[in-house]
Amino acid sequence: MKILFCLLLSILYNGLGNCAPPYFPPQIVFSFGIDQQIMAIDEINQRAYVAYRLNPPLRATAFVMKNFPYAIPDSPESKSYVQLYELFPMNSCMYMTYWKYGGSELNWFPSHWNNGTSFEIKNYMNFTSEMIHSNDSSLDEDYWYSNVRCRTDSGQTYPCQEIYFKKNTDIPLRLLEVRRTNWRVIQVTIDFTVISIGKPDDK
Repeated sequence: MKILFCLLLSILYNGLGNCAPPYFPPQIVFSFGIDQQIMAIDEINQRAYVAYRLNPPLRATAFVMKNFPYAIPDSPESKSYVQLYELFPMNSCMYMTYWKYGGSELNWFPSHWNNGTSFEIKNYMNFTSEMIHSNDSSLDEDYWYSNVRCRTDSGQTYPCQEIYFKKNTDIPLRLLEVRRTNWRVIQVTIDFTVISIGKPDDK
């Protein structure tokens, strides 16, 4: 039904389909980036996990959840989101609470989940402008791009965000985004590999 709706809008707008882009499934496990970091997101049960590979053999894992188990009644942990962080093989472990008016000093999760006054596990994607579905998508992919363009330090301009999904699905393939990183404004590409869709395994 969504695809039909997009097709109708595409006809009305002379080839540009302005329907809402698909987001990541609310329950998904995927890897991304050069180091193949792994992230599990469960929007329904408000839990998330991420594993980062640092300088070998260092590896960092972090969990964030609502309804922290075994919390002391009426404590901040019982009312707010809690983030657990572990650094291996140093066996360094810490936990932090996202307060109602403030946040954790160390956040390993998407920045748009924490707005400074509250925290909520949301979709991985955060589109900052209207996304347009391209009729030039390939046979195997759906291509969406931002209606706002951004300039890199090299002087080139690109859509601020571009994302590719497996054709007619909400399975993400890659994201292109203009970002400021290491004191430069560049376009970065992030490839995604979906491991599973549905409630993540507690293991």
